[in-house]
Amino acid sequence: MFRVLNKKKIVEHCRQLVLPARNLLNSCGTKLDSASRINNCVTKHAYLNNASGGFRAECELQRKLFHVTATRQALPPVFIIILRPLSKVAAILFGRTFRKWWRALPPDRKQDLILRLKKNKTALLASGALVSTGVVWYYYSHLEEDPITGRSKFIAINKEQILQLAQIELVMQRELHKDHFLPPAHPAYKRVVKVANQLLRSNREIPQLRETNWIVTVVNEPSVTNAFVLPNGHIFVFTGILSLCTNDDQLCVILAHEISHVLLSHMAEQFSSLHLMDLLVLVPLALIWAVLPEAAAVIAHWLSGYFTKVLFQLPFSRALEAEADEIGLQLTAKACYDVREASVFWAKMSSLDSEFEWLSTHPNSETRQFVLESLMPTAIQLREKCKCPKLPPVDPRMLIGIRVPEEIKVLYK
Repeated sequence: MFRVLNKKKIVEHCRQLVLPARNLLNSCGTKLDSASRINNCVTKHAYLNNASGGFRAECELQRKLFHVTATRQALPPVFIIILRPLSKVAAILFGRTFRKWWRALPPDRKQDLILRLKKNKTALLASGALVSTGVVWYYYSHLEEDPITGRSKFIAINKEQILQLAQIELVMQRELHKDHFLPPAHPAYKRVVKVANQLLRSNREIPQLRETNWIVTVVNEPSVTNAFVLPNGHIFVFTGILSLCTNDDQLCVILAHEISHVLLSHMAEQFSSLHLMDLLVLVPLALIWAVLPEAAAVIAHWLSGYFTKVLFQLPFSRALEAEADEIGLQLTAKACYDVREASVFWAKMSSLDSEFEWLSTHPNSETRQFVLESLMPTAIQLREKCKCPKLPPVDPRMLIGIRVPEEIKVLYK
């Protein structure tokens, strides 16, 4: 996901709660290991349609298993969103109430309670162990293996909930940009549809790609360098990011990255990780407000949230972005676009980086360029295996001063 620039704080907060969408790959699809994932060439063509002002891939929908507990009744997503902050408020109120109650107790009563706790410490430890076992069971019972990467991931939200969250995000985006949608006849719209057509057609052996109704929306906002894809198939591209794409190869890199988020179920995984983190911090949060004075509790609360974000949430988000970059490069290779343009694009984007990587949800552009460059030999070989036309003899990376190792050069000679 590319960062949205110049957005109001309230919109950014909503978008963090309803993360721009990713959905789960059909669990009955072909599993590909890390050395050969997405390396089967496509021989069939998708039926693509531009009716109703959108871009669609018509197909028969099939029921997919989401995770081991997917059959249970889904909670409304709005309830889940509201429950997160309310649970923290409840922990804070519990801690404060306990502290005031404890301070009001007479000394002899406090001593009596302490003696009772010491006497029943075995039962208390057993209760703690039981709760810990329940948390561990909850975590492992919601692990699933990704069909593309083979990586185990924690998914605590089912397909219906993800689609409902995507619908909330869709309504919000439509309302936010309703006066800036480009018509299907606009050249920018046609450009995005053309690239998306080739990308989806070339990778249609992936079940979710051919089973989804894809709809393109191009938003005429030059100041927004962003693109994202919702689990229900809505592809949003802003003209700000289009202007940064020198050619269709670079545009394909962006679209493939965003579609990879959907295929890898990153929205569900990130939402689930936040849900688990919220559960784990409730007890420490209550203890902070129960033990520390008011002012110290406020500072400790802020510091705990800050370090949780910097040490866990942000690195996890950057890891998901790197994974989408890797799979997106493979999708781009199978679509017969010039994968070398991925390095060129991120070299260009590095001039726009404005914050430290460790404080960002995304790797910085220089890091992404370096990682993609290390994946380039595999991507070029995959492109050749799909019998794509030969790459242009002039390497676009050399035109902007990116050093290309000799062992990589021979791959496309």
